[in-house]
Amino acid sequence: MRFLSHFSMAVALATAGTLAISALPQEAHAQKKKKKSKEAEIKISKEIRPQVAAIQEAMGGETPATAKPLVESLLAQPLEADDKFIAGQLAIQLGSSLKDTALQEKGINASIDSGKTSAEQLPSFLFFSGNFAYSGGRYAEAQQRLQQAFDAGYRQNNIGALIAEAYFKENKNQEGLAALERALEAEKASGAKAPEDWYRRGAGIAMKNNVNGAAGNWTYKLVEAYPTGENWRAALSVYRDSANPKLSNQENLELMRLMRKADAMESERDYFEYADAADPRRLPGEVVSLLEEGLAKGDVPSSSSYVTETLAAARGSVAADKASLGASERDANKSANGKIALATADALLGYGDYAKAAALYQSAISKGGVDTARAQMGLGIAQVGQSNWDDAKQAFSSVTGSRKSIANFWSLWIDQKAAGTATPEPAPTAS
Repeated sequence: MRFLSHFSMAVALATAGTLAISALPQEAHAQKKKKKSKEAEIKISKEIRPQVAAIQEAMGGETPATAKPLVESLLAQPLEADDKFIAGQLAIQLGSSLKDTALQEKGINASIDSGKTSAEQLPSFLFFSGNFAYSGGRYAEAQQRLQQAFDAGYRQNNIGALIAEAYFKENKNQEGLAALERALEAEKASGAKAPEDWYRRGAGIAMKNNVNGAAGNWTYKLVEAYPTGENWRAALSVYRDSANPKLSNQENLELMRLMRKADAMESERDYFEYADAADPRRLPGEVVSLLEEGLAKGDVPSSSSYVTETLAAARGSVAADKASLGASERDANKSANGKIALATADALLGYGDYAKAAALYQSAISKGGVDTARAQMGLGIAQVGQSNWDDAKQAFSSVTGSRKSIANFWSLWIDQKAAGTATPEPAPTAS
């Protein structure tokens, strides 16, 4: 994945070459007269006046390149603040004329180090100093300069993401992710929206480098900002594959159910993994509905032996499974604990009988003797099936432990559904 492909170093360098240069020697008199900026107070010392005059004469001649050694010689001297600023401005101006980025960098750094750069220009100068350092592979220097520019209010040229990249280049992934998060927050605070690539970059770095706990956080950020079906699939897949400890079969089923709701299933693997998690022997109705949907959408091949065998097994179990539900409900009501109620609720949920499923999940929770977080997840999903959004969010908010992140994803999807930004749900398939 390419990051910040729209960010062109060439453009940045060109911009550096055309920075407005105030208080150049030939403008000093006019600036002083106006008294509108700090640069108007800059005075050339008598010690360097002859050198400045020679540089100006060479720059104004037919071969301005002859001024370069004169400028470099001036920069190399131990100069007072005003003189260093003047030398830096001359280097920027000449570097721009000659398209000499190394000379521009020297001039920008000299201007910054002089302490005489105006408050208006300083953020830009700091950025281009950091940008030069980044281009030169001096990433620690780039981190410092770019952060200074960011703190001074500079927000152009994707600076926040560039700071993060400077850390990533040194494998300082936690620091880079923290910098990228600051960049996202700064964009949000300004009323803007960070590019989708920034979120994808954060998620990719977190997953690839096993940054503890960060992959789920960054995939959540991605789908929160850009809730497309593709991003929901990427977010949930990344979360599933990077979960530590690994998701249990039931937890994976809860995640895959959300992937289906978000219309984010598109590959054979998605359908087959979902079917395996549901298990045609345990939840035959849900497996039938799922695979028939995949066939109808063309996402799974009808020629697949897995599809043929799994569908046959599930279809063969549906009648007897449905016939047993009445007795299971009665047993659940009589039982002193919630185990039968939980299992029966799972079965009813698989058939889309959400109201009965919700009631049995609530019974299982109140009677106890079950994994409460699992029952709360089932309850939340059953409430989603009935479009009882507030009740669903309340159930998901009660989930703790390893399922908490999955519950948070479900709650996010509900919020997007309410806001009209969620991807459309797939059309239901009869089972």
